[in-house]
Amino acid sequence: MEQGGAHNKWQPLAMRTLKWLPIAVVVAFAFRDVFLRVAMGASLGLIFLCCDKRPPLRRLAGMALIPLLAVSLWSEPLLTFFALSASLSTVWILRRNLFSTVTSSTLVGCLIATILTVFVIWITGPEKWEKIENNLIAFQQEQLQQLAGKPEEFESDRLKLFNQIDRFQVRILPANIILLMIASFFLSVIIFRRFGESDLHLSLGCSHFNQYRFEDNWVWMVIAGLVMALFFSSNEPMLRVGLNVLFVMGILYVIRGSAVIFFFIARRNGSIILRILVAALCLTPMVMFHLIFGLLDTWIDFRKTVTATR
Repeated sequence: MEQGGAHNKWQPLAMRTLKWLPIAVVVAFAFRDVFLRVAMGASLGLIFLCCDKRPPLRRLAGMALIPLLAVSLWSEPLLTFFALSASLSTVWILRRNLFSTVTSSTLVGCLIATILTVFVIWITGPEKWEKIENNLIAFQQEQLQQLAGKPEEFESDRLKLFNQIDRFQVRILPANIILLMIASFFLSVIIFRRFGESDLHLSLGCSHFNQYRFEDNWVWMVIAGLVMALFFSSNEPMLRVGLNVLFVMGILYVIRGSAVIFFFIARRNGSIILRILVAALCLTPMVMFHLIFGLLDTWIDFRKTVTATR
């Protein structure tokens, strides 16, 4: 009985820790990553500025945005432009309730921001984007030297593998930026759900991870990405677009598949250890099972009690 009581005592604490752990990781990472700090500041400031009904808090959010964006535009103008465009587009979509899930609103907002950023690069030249890619390559080389020594001492096959990994990471850099934008907006929505007050009906998504899902039509983006990556691999721009689409949607479907697995664990009163194990498997090749569950949920609908609007 004492052991059972101790288990019941610690389980709520473990559940709260597991719930807030991803948010804590994002916040901690934001202190190190310039773009994530800007993305979080822009999305959080704009959602309070445009959606909260309390004038003092709206003025505070607007005043906080000005120095943040001014400093960011001076240091990283292109990434700041993308973060601001994505935040503005997503908040506008959220206010109009064009979609029933935060994921879809953010994806469309990021798509609009990507188109605008590509247009800016086309007008001003590719130098700013090339600088971002070169900074990533320099950072990767620095990390490689710290982990494995000098590159000139590597075997040719090993050096070739590292170069391929570097090129792949450069190719999917836009996808990483988009995923950071999505993560920052989700964090902003969580904070607004807790501290914000709105007189608008906002589709702020699910309140439990077990219920996480998004509109099923996004599976067509996966199909489009596969077509571009497989049939246009000789065309570098088309290949890059396909890889970035697959990477972004793949991560989102992995998260959706994890939610499906958590849903069944909760139905059978599974332990917190089992949930931690499922989350840890995302860092292994077993993540393919999470991806498969997420994709199959589009057609099979494993959680029939969870609607697409929640």
